[in-house]
Amino acid sequence: MKESFFTKVIYGNTVRANNNNGSIFSKTWEEFLKNQVQGNIYAVYSNYESDYTGDFDFLIGTEEKHGDDNISIENGEYYIWEVKSKDLSGVGKAWSDIWNSDLPRAYTTDFEVYKTDGSIAIYLSVLASS
Repeated sequence: MKESFFTKVIYGNTVRANNNNGSIFSKTWEEFLKNQVQGNIYAVYSNYESDYTGDFDFLIGTEEKHGDDNISIENGEYYIWEVKSKDLSGVGKAWSDIWNSDLPRAYTTDFEVYKTDGSIAIYLSVLASS
């Protein structure tokens, strides 16, 4: 499903990551979860070196001001990939399915939203002509 998304600023801490080093994601989540946060949680992927095989910036945060960094999720068209299982294995499976799909990804800013109701969705920036 495609949806337009309006600018939102997310506050947290950024690390440089890639998909070959999964431990950086778990360490970043561990550090983030030490905070007592309210509201939806966002895991934002941006500043891609190339595609999902290269390096990118990874920020976990919320709309509440905290952490040292922030990122603006810009207006645009995003493909929404609903995560079927509400746990980390479901998120991992969703990303595996995304990488094996033929979605015309833009690799600008992608993000996961962990909603307060327990649902999880991945928003993927797509090329304008898609």
